[in-house]
Amino acid sequence: MILAPPEQSFLSTCPVCQKQIDVTSLEPFTKLKCPFCGQMVRVRRRFDQFMIIRQIGEGGMSRVFEAEDETLGRRVALKILNRQYSRDSIRLEQFRREAHITANVTHPNVIKLYSVGYDQGYFYIAMELVGGGSLEQRIRREGHLKEDEALRIGREVAEGLRAAQQLTLIHRDVKPANILFTETGTAKVVDFGLALFVDRGGDQSGEIWATPYYVAPEKVIENKEDYRSDIFSLGATLYHAMTGNPPHKADTAAIEDLRRIKSKRVTLGESGLRFSPRTEHVINGMLSFHPEDRFANYSEVVDEMRLAEGLLDRGSVRRRLVNRRTRLIGLIAAAIIIAYGMGWLLREGGERRNVRAAIQLATANERELDGSGVTLTADKANKKTVSERFTEARQAMLEGRQYATAEDKFISLAKSKDVLQPTANWARFNAALCSIMLDHKKDAADQFAKLATTPDLNGLAPFFAKIQDRMSHDFGLGTPLHSLDYKTTNEEILGYLVHGLAEWHFGDALLGAQELEHFQQHLAETQQPPTAASAATLEWLTLYSPLVDRYKPDFALVRGALQPKRSGTIPELRTALAEVQQVRKNLKTSGAFLRFITDLETNYQREISGMTLEEQQRQMEADKKHRQADLELLAEVNALVPSLVQGYDYTRAIDLLSGTRLETADVRTALDGRLYLYTQSRDFIRQLTTDLTTKGWTGTITRREGGQLTGRITCNPAGTQISVTLDRGTLTLPFESLTPETLVEIAQSLGTQVTDSTDYYRRQENTAAFARLTGLTQLSTTIAAQLMEENSSFRMRWMKVMAAGI
Repeated sequence: MILAPPEQSFLSTCPVCQKQIDVTSLEPFTKLKCPFCGQMVRVRRRFDQFMIIRQIGEGGMSRVFEAEDETLGRRVALKILNRQYSRDSIRLEQFRREAHITANVTHPNVIKLYSVGYDQGYFYIAMELVGGGSLEQRIRREGHLKEDEALRIGREVAEGLRAAQQLTLIHRDVKPANILFTETGTAKVVDFGLALFVDRGGDQSGEIWATPYYVAPEKVIENKEDYRSDIFSLGATLYHAMTGNPPHKADTAAIEDLRRIKSKRVTLGESGLRFSPRTEHVINGMLSFHPEDRFANYSEVVDEMRLAEGLLDRGSVRRRLVNRRTRLIGLIAAAIIIAYGMGWLLREGGERRNVRAAIQLATANERELDGSGVTLTADKANKKTVSERFTEARQAMLEGRQYATAEDKFISLAKSKDVLQPTANWARFNAALCSIMLDHKKDAADQFAKLATTPDLNGLAPFFAKIQDRMSHDFGLGTPLHSLDYKTTNEEILGYLVHGLAEWHFGDALLGAQELEHFQQHLAETQQPPTAASAATLEWLTLYSPLVDRYKPDFALVRGALQPKRSGTIPELRTALAEVQQVRKNLKTSGAFLRFITDLETNYQREISGMTLEEQQRQMEADKKHRQADLELLAEVNALVPSLVQGYDYTRAIDLLSGTRLETADVRTALDGRLYLYTQSRDFIRQLTTDLTTKGWTGTITRREGGQLTGRITCNPAGTQISVTLDRGTLTLPFESLTPETLVEIAQSLGTQVTDSTDYYRRQENTAAFARLTGLTQLSTTIAAQLMEENSSFRMRWMKVMAAGI
């Protein structure tokens, strides 16, 4: 945890008069009148290497400025924690955590974080600066957004939040103001200041930090939240974007009022505006009152929004085609009606034939439908025979994958008084299969427990008894394949199917794959010709084979995913994570393996996050040591440099400064500032001696030892001596005997004769540097102030001088 340092005084230098102003009580970027020279100046503009340009935003905990990183020469968004929070160790820790959280989320739809720091009693974060404004500004400016544009923005934000969720993070304050845009319109999520690591215990503060318009109901009603709360907030944000109004008029911070307001369910259709059905489905799903009714994850949100976008695009194309081809509408409609009518007639005829065939088949050989015999008694309510109802339920399960529907149909059959044994048992058995495939473990156990085991089961009583017993003991999970011991020549082979599905969904997926494969591999053994003693066949068992086919693509994924992975370093963890994510993406079924893969993915993400934070902390410690070493080296160099200057010869000082290697950016900036001054001063002397050699100058000079001389001044080519032509003759003096003031006066006088603007600015820059180095601070500041207003590249170079404190 960061502890706020004790209160101390801070001084700022007036850029005009160079006097020190006490700014301890002033906020960053405050404008005030200098008490010494009367000029209006900005104070607290510099935070380490960042120079504030303008304020661009303000929140409850911080202000955001556009600033210039003078080290790297780029513009950034500088977020500075307000004074009261910078002194609060808890809030300071929260602000620091935002930096580490955001740094770990790397995604095109999340604002990049560059660096963090603490300067002048304020904690700050330097982040990516984007110039497209916020969604809040767009809503205020445009009223509401077009449907397709809102969907695109929502999808991009969901993709960014998905990247955060993969690090087990929730944002906690999704709203229009926290959605920014690049110049090209790409949406980016910003401000993870309230974010939590979901798996680190959540928020124990008891405070509700959120924006009332967009906060999820469960947050204000029960003070509970997870990533689905962010999904609600994103839905509320998109509702506002598409309608121009937030879903709840929550202009209050009173918790009781919020609870009452948030208890009202809201749908997009209630806004009075028209939207496509798929868009309403997406937004309403995100705004569901109960978290469990919302989308299960961000991948579902992204897929649904992409689908809604696609349907909008196709609808637009369709409308254009219709407008162009109006004359074809009647023909197309007629063709559709005719085709539909023919299809209906054929289907009706086919269904009638199928029913007749089913009844005939059941009459001739009852065991072929369900393995035991199905009574043909008609259901008075449904006007269908038991055989028809049983076949319909099985088709829903095996062909339509409508497991919930099939489960209800089978349970209804099992409860019906018209259904005899063993048909009722087969109905419960199939209902249990549906429950397993729906991952409803308790429902499956209930159906197995209700299996009858009386002798009147056509010889199947031992099989049903064995199934009931094993399933009553946690589904027999973990029982080896060879211990199941079901016959593979009759209905008992279904034991391997049910055990395989149970293992896959609730236990060991690898064992489940073996049992399901065993069932399918031995199905052929049940297809023996009927004997004279029994005309029954077991062809109906082959109907269950396609069910196994749905799981088979996942078998290889299971076996590959369970191979050990190297995961000792962050790159290895990232590789393992990518492989696991690919496995999860390719999975066709749910169950225990999906949960295992999801947990494995979460563990990898947690390890990566933890190791990244540890690596950052180690790097910070290493940087701290490097910085201390660099500061000590810089102090030694600064102490030695003046002794290397002889007169106005800066060569040896420049060699020492340019040969010094520093690793820390801010310390290197200070060194660069000093090197810049010495280099520019050397160029100043060279230019001046060249001008005096070629042009000369007439005026009054002042010598270091005192005394003035007036005459024509020239310099020898080597630049070591000057000649002063007087009325009484010529006097030769060492060049270094002239005062810095004299040299600046001569340079400024000669500079007025320069007509090329580039040369003029170069000379002025050399003069400002020389004046600064030789102690002519007021003169240097005056020249530099004018240059900074007119030349941005000079401003960047001069900032290094100011950073160096020279």
